[in-house]
Amino acid sequence: MNRRAAVALVGCLLTLPVAQLRAQAPIAVTILGNRPVHTFRPEQVWGAALDGHDYSRTATVYSSANIAAMRSARLGPISYRLRSELAIEAWHWNPEGTWSDPARQQGYWTSSASATAPILISYGYRLPRRGRTVDDANNDGYSRIDDGDTTTFWKTNPYLDPRFTRESERELPQWLVVDLGTAQPIDAARMAWGAPYPRRYSLDYWTGDQSLPIDRNPDGAWAPFPKGKITGSQGGDVLLSLGARPVTTRFIRLTLRESSHTAAGGSGDPRDSLGFALRELWLGTIDSAGTFHDAMRHAAKAAGQSEILVSSTDPWHRASDLDSNTAQPGFDLVFRSGLTRGQAMLVPTGLLFDIPENAAAELRFLRARGYPVKRMELGEEPDGQRVTPEDHAALYLQFASALRRVDAGITIGGPSMQTLYNDELQLWPARTAPGKRSTWIGRFVDYLEVRKRLADFAFFSFEWYPFDDVCGSPAPHLAEAPAMLAGALARLRAAGLPAGIPFVMTEYGYSAHASPVEIDLAGAIFNVETVANFFAHQGASAYAFGFEPAELMHEPSCPLWGNLAFFLSDPAGAVRDSMPAYWAARLLTTAWADSSGGSHRQFATRVSAGRDGKAPPVGAYALHRPDGRWSVLLLNRDSAEAHSVSVSLQVGAAAQRRSLRGPADLWQYSSLQYQFHADGEAGRPSRNLPPAHRVVTTAATPITLPPMSITVIVGH
Repeated sequence: MNRRAAVALVGCLLTLPVAQLRAQAPIAVTILGNRPVHTFRPEQVWGAALDGHDYSRTATVYSSANIAAMRSARLGPISYRLRSELAIEAWHWNPEGTWSDPARQQGYWTSSASATAPILISYGYRLPRRGRTVDDANNDGYSRIDDGDTTTFWKTNPYLDPRFTRESERELPQWLVVDLGTAQPIDAARMAWGAPYPRRYSLDYWTGDQSLPIDRNPDGAWAPFPKGKITGSQGGDVLLSLGARPVTTRFIRLTLRESSHTAAGGSGDPRDSLGFALRELWLGTIDSAGTFHDAMRHAAKAAGQSEILVSSTDPWHRASDLDSNTAQPGFDLVFRSGLTRGQAMLVPTGLLFDIPENAAAELRFLRARGYPVKRMELGEEPDGQRVTPEDHAALYLQFASALRRVDAGITIGGPSMQTLYNDELQLWPARTAPGKRSTWIGRFVDYLEVRKRLADFAFFSFEWYPFDDVCGSPAPHLAEAPAMLAGALARLRAAGLPAGIPFVMTEYGYSAHASPVEIDLAGAIFNVETVANFFAHQGASAYAFGFEPAELMHEPSCPLWGNLAFFLSDPAGAVRDSMPAYWAARLLTTAWADSSGGSHRQFATRVSAGRDGKAPPVGAYALHRPDGRWSVLLLNRDSAEAHSVSVSLQVGAAAQRRSLRGPADLWQYSSLQYQFHADGEAGRPSRNLPPAHRVVTTAATPITLPPMSITVIVGH
């Protein structure tokens, strides 16, 4: 069957073996119809995310056939994701532009606000002054702090210097953290400083559990080495004794203060003299003969290095640093493809590894082209980069100011958090001043509020991939997912996110890792429930990840193949099979919601307890559509048993309940429509039908929900 042509929700009569149905009274689902919990237009707020890929993948995704298949999901707006930010790279969103040092094709890049040819593809550029060992993209870069080469160096971001922040240098100390892999005795440090160097710095060691990662290690603290506080530094190559006796630790933090504001010879760019530069670092012990023994691993590749985290990285780079493995679809390609459906796209700018001038030119270009852009998201995944909230806020305000000078009315937000469980991060100095919040988002908001700039923070964006166990049973995960999301949103408000700032879910999926769940019915159930539950908790917009055709892959921790994918692709990159995530999106956009669009009102529901007093594995979400009909999304998260459900509407007193009137439309998607044949990389669906549809004469009859299924009933 040609899956690209099978876009209509048609099907066959629903049948189910009686043995699968529990012999008990139907589960009562009650729509609480007194007052809606949310009102929204699905065609404007249910969207999809477009990601960056390598050059070859980006070139094949946007064929006319692939675009037609993606459009048939009927999702509305697009969230443009920025892979270069995850890769610790600068983004040349337009290949035309200028270097700060044009004669040598290097320095700080600003893309042109105009283009002589359509922009079909853009690239990330590696940063030769990189400090972090690993990254969250292709992870094929490395730190210059322990690469074994003293001619290279790490340098902090010059835009965090008082010259740009207009703040005291004390506000934004820079730092690095070394993970030795195992606890080792340390009583000495050797630094080969670059220019500029710190006039003051200090070394601390971690006192907590040495077996846990430093950023998920809440029961410890940083303690200073007895002789780890250095003042009056003159840079150069220095060997320090940190105390009379070694301290056994796995983690060491180096905090940098008071830049020398010196630059390497021949530099005429003032940014080269801002921040701090370190050519190489060694940590270890000094024996009785005065010989230093290094405990760190040095290599020009991440796998051979001691892992290092850093506070920031200088976005300086060269034309030769182009990375074809970090490619982005060009703005002209996306906007002219029809994927945006004429709606405003959520557009990112670089932040951590870019400059404000490049962001301003990006907005100027989009306005000159007449492309619909209302919101711009500044940066992506600062928590994944372990960025201090104050550092992120200082850069955020500079980029916001640059954008406002182009368009004072642009809506600006972020920070596109990688996870909502970030309060345990322990890398930076604690902020315990009276009246100050200690959470990441609380400190970020405090920084903006003190500077009277909270108006520049118009939406809070985040990604939602709650599960890392990609090989386990999905049923327990599906059961806990709704409460996990609701709890995370509530904690964000309690942590300091103001009530008036809306939530934007810029990406969502079962896991950030490849999982067989993502290409099965459980992944489809997760997707639709994530959207329905998010909007029941006042979500503003949500964007599904995995929109583009994809291949199967697997994680080292799991031999089973999967991927976040609406479509599986053939070797040429064309759509081969429509997957459950696609049909789930279709159920949202054309069955649960009125496919004609318009204002929908979402109402709370109540699901009765089962015979054992426990909550049944059934989710229920109700819409009152602009066509005057009620639509109920019913999810059976049980992988083994079917459940019978009766639906009623309660308005006013509890006794005033009414059943939905027929005729009613009923859609279902279960193992009767889809089964997957696992065959490693060559796996594909063995049964792949659209959701089944039929008209029932009365909606008052109990509805049978097959195991692991999605059901939508629409009636009056």
